[in-house]
Amino acid sequence: MIKTFKVLIISMMCVLLVLSMCACGNESSQTATEPVNSNAQSTTQATAPEAQPETSAGAAGEGEPVDPSYFDNAAFVGDSVSLKLSYYAAATDALGNAQFFTAGSLGSANALWEVSGESVHPSYQGVKMTVEDCVANSGAEVVYIMLGMNDIGLYGIEDSVKNYKTLAEKILEKSPAVKIVVQSMTPMTDTSEILGESLNNENIKVYNEKLRELCTQQGWAFVDVASVMYDAEGKNLNRDFCSDPDGLGVHFTEAGCEKWVEYLSTHVPA
Repeated sequence: MIKTFKVLIISMMCVLLVLSMCACGNESSQTATEPVNSNAQSTTQATAPEAQPETSAGAAGEGEPVDPSYFDNAAFVGDSVSLKLSYYAAATDALGNAQFFTAGSLGSANALWEVSGESVHPSYQGVKMTVEDCVANSGAEVVYIMLGMNDIGLYGIEDSVKNYKTLAEKILEKSPAVKIVVQSMTPMTDTSEILGESLNNENIKVYNEKLRELCTQQGWAFVDVASVMYDAEGKNLNRDFCSDPDGLGVHFTEAGCEKWVEYLSTHVPA
């Protein structure tokens, strides 16, 4: 009997020893997996931005040229610089059936004014109206905007960018599905008669960079037309592209418009 009891005691001690070893093994396994869980959490946090929806914000990259028909549903908003592009497009069909809402002296600031007999606004089918109404009535799906020549000297860079943002938002209020494409403002010749303390090529570069940042923030596309319009020094408008190099020094020749269209056709926003 005593022998049997001793055997029972020994058996129970063995069982307890085994259970104790298993417990230690489980504890070690738990401790070993803690860093893995921590790293997994860090990896999730690091990759979170990649899970965000893709947008066409930022500068458009270069690709194969699109057919002119690509621009059939596009509208171009601009001042007298873009007005010259509209003449070129009409004569060559280089931009398909694109519509143009341009006016001499148009800027992002005066585009926000009420329409009147004295106001500077574009027209749609012969009727002067706001830019946003022109776009809405036209049914355009993409809007290319180039403004700034009539803004920087009067309002400075920061306020000009703010007005630009307001104008784009007004367009989107009337046409929520339209794609906004901001074109960089083109440079001036070094002999331009309107070069000044505020309106000059250095400030144009700063302004364009601010527009690029705005596009990134708002999810709009940016097309850097100015990048192919500079002279060999990269400072001023190429005189071969300018129709009034010693006057205003901002308007384009046919060669300049051809270069402009070529750039637009090979830099289409995604």
